[in-house]
Amino acid sequence: MNSKLRAPSLDTLLKTEFPPREHLLKPWLRDGESAMIYAPPGVGKSMLTLTLALVIAGGGEFMGWKAIKPRRVLFVDGEMHIQDIIERAKILLPGLNLDEELTGQNITVLARQYQRPDADFPDLALEEGRELMLDLATMDEKTNPYHIGNYDLVILDNLSTLASIKDENDAGDFNEVLQFLMKLKQAKVACILVHHSNKNANNYRGSSKLATTFEVILGLKAVESIQSNGTSFRLCWDKFRCPRDETIQEREVWLEPNEDLGALWNSRQSKDDQIQTIINMLKTLEYPTQDALCEALPFECSKSKMSKLKSQAIANGFISKKEWSELLSMAAESQKQVDEEEDY
Repeated sequence: MNSKLRAPSLDTLLKTEFPPREHLLKPWLRDGESAMIYAPPGVGKSMLTLTLALVIAGGGEFMGWKAIKPRRVLFVDGEMHIQDIIERAKILLPGLNLDEELTGQNITVLARQYQRPDADFPDLALEEGRELMLDLATMDEKTNPYHIGNYDLVILDNLSTLASIKDENDAGDFNEVLQFLMKLKQAKVACILVHHSNKNANNYRGSSKLATTFEVILGLKAVESIQSNGTSFRLCWDKFRCPRDETIQEREVWLEPNEDLGALWNSRQSKDDQIQTIINMLKTLEYPTQDALCEALPFECSKSKMSKLKSQAIANGFISKKEWSELLSMAAESQKQVDEEEDY
């Protein structure tokens, strides 16, 4: 047996007190976990990913997700010019309410376009590239004159530019990349991998085998109804292993220019999620009329918007017109019985 392998008995494990895994970004990214963010070109996946890096490095909050404390982040970019990364950071930082100096100190940027022409940028499809990246992510900074190492999070933007995979549809061609991601887990280093969506923009590109290692998979879908200079998307949770809270929902997200703060992120519950909220509330039988339901909704909803959402729910097969009426009638009958009992 490999002498480096550890295989304790279950009895030993049950008696061992393991330190709790802390969140880098609560509730969806903990120490040593990995997430994938995929999207078609141009919707803003790199802006989102850079924002996550800044928030985690600065111990901030974003869309209700909280970085419990500042963490060290290695941001690896395979295609963007270093000046574009800097300009984007300058635009994003003022609107995130972070200690900019601390945030800047906690992020190391490894960008292909900042290297000398004779420098070999790490290729995750090659053994030497994976070993170099793992060394950069886990090396003790005390022995490293370049202060690289000891990272809590590695962000890889994006897979296509960081790994020369011959055939993304061949499951076997992802073995080396998956092996690298698993080694990061073993080193207790979290990872966010950025990837492209497929031609239909309904899933990530390549073999389904890629999904096996991730605790979270986020899909960014284009949203035509929002005009935001290219940074707008519908945030979809394709995979999420932990208990969900109110921040883990499908929502529409966009970045809006701001005269004082550079740019501000905005979000709203997506229409499909709003429809599901309405249906769930209908099924509680607490709302005897459509107006009563409309007033109780957790989002702003006029009578005309309610009518539109109802029509969409019926048209999309979420509920039938008959079921809608029956649920309101049952709620009205239930309310009538309560009133009669109180009168008695």
